Amino acid sequence: MTIAATPAVLPNPVFEGSEKRVEIDFNFSAASPSNGLRALSRVQLDELTSLAACTIVSSRTNDQLDAYVLSESSLFVYPTKWVLKTCGTTKLLNAVPRLLEMAATLAMEPRRCKYSRASFLFPEQQPFPHTSFEHEAFFLRKHFGHLGNGGSAYVLGDMFNGLQWHIYVADANGALYEDALHPLAKPTHKLEVCMTDLDTAKARTFFRDPAKSAAQVTTQTGIRSLIPAADIDDYVFEPCGYSMNGILGGGFMTIHITPEDGFSYASVEISGFDPSAYCPADMVSRIMGIFKPGKVSVSLSVDVASSSGEYSWGALAYRPVGYGCQSATCQELSTGGRVAYYTFSPASSYAGKLAAAAVVAKAAAAAAAVAAAEAAAAAYAAEEAHLRPKT
Repeated sequence: MTIAATPAVLPNPVFEGSEKRVEIDFNFSAASPSNGLRALSRVQLDELTSLAACTIVSSRTNDQLDAYVLSESSLFVYPTKWVLKTCGTTKLLNAVPRLLEMAATLAMEPRRCKYSRASFLFPEQQPFPHTSFEHEAFFLRKHFGHLGNGGSAYVLGDMFNGLQWHIYVADANGALYEDALHPLAKPTHKLEVCMTDLDTAKARTFFRDPAKSAAQVTTQTGIRSLIPAADIDDYVFEPCGYSMNGILGGGFMTIHITPEDGFSYASVEISGFDPSAYCPADMVSRIMGIFKPGKVSVSLSVDVASSSGEYSWGALAYRPVGYGCQSATCQELSTGGRVAYYTFSPASSYAGKLAAAAVVAKAAAAAAAVAAAEAAAAAYAAEEAHLRPKT
């Protein structure tokens, strides 16, 4: 089923590509409607997105979820899960208190909250509480601190090379294992790829062309082939920029692109699919082939572990061809599950950095050797002068 898109061509948010993302899971009760959060009306959804400083553009729905393309990123609504993802200078967390109030009228209480984002490209432009991760974490703890241990906050990755990954997570059930889940619940497996410095020619394909439909852009760039069977809702902004949601069963893919030179950015998220549906390393390579980015960050996460503490999914089997790994971090979450986080850059630039470092090191060693030789010569001369007979 398709809900008509907003007819006007919307301008692209040109400032901040990095998205904020919040995922909140709720518990049903005997008094809850059978469709849970999907019972929220369009008026209520508009209120929530307005609080986050964005608007609904278009939507797709199937028997398991509703997916909305927003003026800044995406919204996904399941019976017991809410996923809101926004870019730019949006106020994502402003929508959370009102969402909790609306859920309470459906007799639904939060069970788990996970907030995540990459480093902002322009942090000085963000509104409170997105002014810092510390502010965000304390805001979330205020609303979800009653769950489990009160929540945990993590920062993954190298502060100086590539984007860092920020996570806040709280869970009423603490460290939950897969075999302890409700029979109808399944672990959520998620792959997120954040890319900057996109290849200029690749980025140009995401500038609006009146002769090309959004569907043509999706097909010609190779985006459709990532999950061919997905029901895709895509949009090209004016004068540039691209967003899409693709849904299939209970899984979704969402892509958002800011293609302008100087702050080009693209993100791809694939969530809710069976872990055997695709190979993460192969998917990352295919995604990077579409954009040819200068810098890449990859997050793989699963929200529960097996009771043996092992994970059957959540690591890259190999690095993308042509890229070197700058850093790799694996974080076990206090609520159960884990996040593996990688940063990559083109192998040529990575090798160049290593070569430059080697040259600097060699020069430093040579300078040190010369200094040592000069010091030894001076010491020898002084000793010789001391031993020379005086006349």
